[in-house]
Amino acid sequence: MQFIIQGMKYDTGKMRKVATVKKWYREDTFLNRAMFPGQEVGRTHECELWKSEKGNWLLTHEMDYSKSMGEAITEEEAKELLMRYATPIYEEMFGELPEA
Repeated sequence: MQFIIQGMKYDTGKMRKVATVKKWYREDTFLNRAMFPGQEVGRTHECELWKSEKGNWLLTHEMDYSKSMGEAITEEEAKELLMRYATPIYEEMFGELPEA
């Protein structure tokens, strides 16, 4: 899959798939606004986390009707997602977390 985000091409065929994580996305539709006025409505998607050779991060997920979505994220957000959903991979990439 290829995505053009802020003038950069992200090609998952040339990137390393790091982990499967989850992220909540807001779903701002007419129906949601009518049914839940004044509330933020959304859902959690299972996402694939990718890293390019240049160190850029990409989060992909499937939307309704098999439409692929891509979002460029910062390394800090990638670390947070890895800590929460793939701790062993986080520790392999960034070092062990301290014991509580």
